[in-house]
Amino acid sequence: MKGKRLSADGLSLFYTRNELGNFRVGVSVSKKLANAVGRNRLRRQIRDCISRVLRGYTLGYDLVFVARKGIVPDHERILRAVSFLLQKTALRDQKPVGAEQ
Repeated sequence: MKGKRLSADGLSLFYTRNELGNFRVGVSVSKKLANAVGRNRLRRQIRDCISRVLRGYTLGYDLVFVARKGIVPDHERILRAVSFLLQKTALRDQKPVGAEQ
């Protein structure tokens, strides 16, 4: 994927702008990390954290999150990592829709 990359706590983010005006998000978890049940659970946790952080934002970015070997399947740590990565990139200077200016 063309674009930029950031990493934090076993989670990498590849991102680039798009012209659609909304987010497109992908989540990748390798077979090396866990069996199918573990990968799906981790994928659901990451997706939930992304939806919590992106709620109310309408920016045009393509985001691909890749779980790395150092990731811990703890919901709070994943939420902090996702928040950190998104604040460093797409949401840096933006306010959610409906937020007071």
